[in-house]
Amino acid sequence: MTGFGRSELKVTHGLIRAEIKSVNHKFLEVSLRLPGHLNEFEEIVRRLVAQKIRRGKITLSVQAPDPSVYTARLVLNESLAKEVAEKIRRLKKTLKIKEGGDENFILKEALHFPEVLTKDHTGEKSGALLKSLNRAVDLALGNLKKSRTDEGRALKKDFLKQLSVIRKAAAAVEKRIPVLAREFRKNLEKRASEFLPETIAADRERLTLETALYLKNSDIAEEVTRLKSHFDAMKRALDEEGELGRKVDFIGQEMIREANTMGAKSSDVRIASLVIQIKSAIEKIREQSQNVE
Repeated sequence: MTGFGRSELKVTHGLIRAEIKSVNHKFLEVSLRLPGHLNEFEEIVRRLVAQKIRRGKITLSVQAPDPSVYTARLVLNESLAKEVAEKIRRLKKTLKIKEGGDENFILKEALHFPEVLTKDHTGEKSGALLKSLNRAVDLALGNLKKSRTDEGRALKKDFLKQLSVIRKAAAAVEKRIPVLAREFRKNLEKRASEFLPETIAADRERLTLETALYLKNSDIAEEVTRLKSHFDAMKRALDEEGELGRKVDFIGQEMIREANTMGAKSSDVRIASLVIQIKSAIEKIREQSQNVE
């Protein structure tokens, strides 16, 4: 199902913005776009999305300030600083550079060396930032769910429209069934009278037997009954809460099975046309159900 959700959450150093989009997909596929300082939370965010969404191709983008930019606590790696200073002195000796008032130079080079002086924000990352990130993503997911719910209502209307087509066609097939016996017997009598006019009056029993045999081989009353039963199950499913995409698809499979049997058993042109209408409506429902959560 398609949808869009956005959230903004005010935190100590600014705003956390989360945007989430979903498009139709048979399974759940999550794509995350997080800033570098949030990469360690990727799996947590992915699980949070999976708890709320079961189907769809999901894209989640997050913008959030990096606490390390604002933290005032600096950490000095003393052992690394000493090693850098010693290496500078050794290099000067190797290159035969005269010793002199170069302590400020050595200090400046040591402080510019990576990892000698860093900012400590581990505590803030693992605590308040993660909590705020989860809250922002959860709000965006809630807005996405509302958007998808609106689309779900539209899909339900379309499902009910297709079910109405199936119901009318199935009712027409049911009315057609008793007419077939009379038409078959009438056509059989007509053909027999054309080729065997002297025996048709005396062979009524044979005509009755042939008609009964035809009805036995082409009887689709049972399939129509099962189709109507699946129809009722489909309507009940559409009124249920929770995940129903796979359930609707499964019921649609069973309806297609009955429709195929009806088409195979009956040679009547009108019934064949009605079966095509039924199958077309069922396939439309199944196609949409692939995307419904």
